[in-house]
Amino acid sequence: MDKKFLRKEIQNKLKKISAFEKKEYENILYKKLFENEFFKKSKCIALTISFGTEIDTYPIIKKLLSEKKIVCSPICNKQTKEMIFYKFNSINELVDGYYGIKTPKEIKENIIEKENIDLILVPGVCFDKENFRIGFGKGYFDRYLKDFKGYTISLCFKEQIIQKVPRNKFDLKVKLVITN
Repeated sequence: MDKKFLRKEIQNKLKKISAFEKKEYENILYKKLFENEFFKKSKCIALTISFGTEIDTYPIIKKLLSEKKIVCSPICNKQTKEMIFYKFNSINELVDGYYGIKTPKEIKENIIEKENIDLILVPGVCFDKENFRIGFGKGYFDRYLKDFKGYTISLCFKEQIIQKVPRNKFDLKVKLVITN
């Protein structure tokens, strides 16, 4: 199976999850994440702002902000295919980015350098038992993570776990996948 096919297949599975089930699954994931020792001790956490069928990251953001942690999210440069993470202090600071996906404001003083991020919550469409992932097809996270020294966690529903993800030499696995 190729990555494009798998993305479509998993997205279709996710669309079939009822709103009630999705909320139930997410609550299980939040509980497991919030109990994770590395999550608890991290001072600067990077994550994407959820969109579409993705796991809702707003409750995570609210928890981090209430605990006075540094929260940052990426803005992607389509020309260079690079991500720059910007901190934000409130959900109200987020603005519409590409495809209507919320991002922090692009303020130079709010850039968080890679070496200052303790934990990245890495998004993905599907994952395998070895913690390899298929992302959304642009390679932004694999490029960013190749020399990242911090910890990586991905959250996913059991519907997103497959036996083996097709991979190439650029694909990187995350340290921990938390599922419901």
